[in-house]
Amino acid sequence: MNVRQIEAFQAVMASGSVTRAGERLSISQPAVSQLIAQFERSCGFRLFNRQGSKITPTREAEALYNEVQRMFIGVGQIARVATALRDQNWGSVSVGAFPAIARRVLPEIVWSFCEAHPDTRFRLESMRSRSLIDAVAAQHVDFGLSILPGDRPEVVSAHLHRLRGVCILPAGHPLAERHTIHAHDLANEDFISLGPQDHSRFMIDRVFDELKVPRRSRIEAGQSETAFSFVAAKAGVAVVDPISAFNNEDTRIAVRRFEPTVEFDIWLIRPKAARSFNLVDSFVSFTLERLEVFASTLNAA
Repeated sequence: MNVRQIEAFQAVMASGSVTRAGERLSISQPAVSQLIAQFERSCGFRLFNRQGSKITPTREAEALYNEVQRMFIGVGQIARVATALRDQNWGSVSVGAFPAIARRVLPEIVWSFCEAHPDTRFRLESMRSRSLIDAVAAQHVDFGLSILPGDRPEVVSAHLHRLRGVCILPAGHPLAERHTIHAHDLANEDFISLGPQDHSRFMIDRVFDELKVPRRSRIEAGQSETAFSFVAAKAGVAVVDPISAFNNEDTRIAVRRFEPTVEFDIWLIRPKAARSFNLVDSFVSFTLERLEVFASTLNAA
């Protein structure tokens, strides 16, 4: 890596063209291309995507260029930033996730990744799956974890896991002595329903409706966390996703298996047209590895 290579990189980034960069530097287009190729080899990753005569910077190139412009730094520091980008140790990642996993699981995953990659920055947003899909489609977040697959052409969806719902009851409830709670066991019980904006509400209601099991549904909770508070106060029982029940330490609440099975899916949602970014790809792989262990633990419980 040398000053001439960095000057060529800056000129291409500023002008958006190898030809115009050559004019700025008073050298030929092939000479600029050669300097850029040498700089890419020094960095250890691609800086530009080339399609015919068109050249567009990668996200790594933009991150490196912003750092160069901000700091007006020397060759040594640029080399260190390039090394950090190559090793996925530099940059920012934005993630959207449905509320249960955003509160209970992802913070630990994000922090574990941050400890190994100290120069990374994260933005974690909790949002409903419909809003999450829109955010990924608009590339407001790099990727999302949703309970619904994407239904927009701008995104791609990958099914990750299927988890079993659980029943939560006040600890002193007679049914809490059982290992598994069947829907029939909850006939005429005070039932805490999730809000109509929660997709799982319809899955749970369908189970009771198909079995013709009556419930006394006097209270709706907008989120599963609120349902836990009502159950702890002995206002009723509820069926929720197992992530919300993960590591439940409230001794006022008993968590039990629920039959028939109510399944909660986890989907990875990514923008279809997004440019690849090594740091994001690395964090996605890290997250999927951790979720694999987490899902196995939940389904084995």
